[in-house]
Amino acid sequence: FIWDDEHYITGNETLKSIGGLARIWFEPLSIPQYYPMVHTSFWIEYRLWGLDHLGYHVTNVIMHLLCALLLWAVIERLGIPGALLAAAIFALHPVNLESAAWITERKNVLSTLFYLAALFVYLPLAVPPAGASDRKATEMPQDSFSHKRYVAALVLFACALLSKSVAASLPAAIMVIVWFKTGRITLKRTLPPLIPFFLLSITSGIAT
Repeated sequence: FIWDDEHYITGNETLKSIGGLARIWFEPLSIPQYYPMVHTSFWIEYRLWGLDHLGYHVTNVIMHLLCALLLWAVIERLGIPGALLAAAIFALHPVNLESAAWITERKNVLSTLFYLAALFVYLPLAVPPAGASDRKATEMPQDSFSHKRYVAALVLFACALLSKSVAASLPAAIMVIVWFKTGRITLKRTLPPLIPFFLLSITSGIAT
């Protein structure tokens, strides 16, 4: 345990009792930053291995590897060459060392995991599959919208924001991806489904 780990783990009173879980969610000032998904994960781990730092480190590394796999899947879904290489660089590059190795930076790893998961789930609603760019119409067909997929993406995005508010960039990133894949952004098709995402982003930013 190093640096802010005292505030997040070893000296975090909310982790030490069953009732602490409710405090994590409903008493924002009871935790260093209001990232309840992060502190909930710590609360669960405290029940499993107390203050044995190894368990927290292993969890971070596993989450980081899942992020790399999701990144690979997203790039593959977009039909961009070199997806495996990009994911491998992401997984192994020293720039990610702090987030993977410093327990408190669980907020980076967890928010990225939910962020990429939300993006992966949402992509089929927004852009045609890889290899479909030569179709006459580059926009998605109107009947391709899945409400279950949409709700799942929205919930995953909310979890990302509750892990770290920097995830607020996702709806803007989706718009850039739509433009990249189809060559245009239509107010009628692209923007309306993203309005709830933008509202969550704004709310998270104000709360932070």
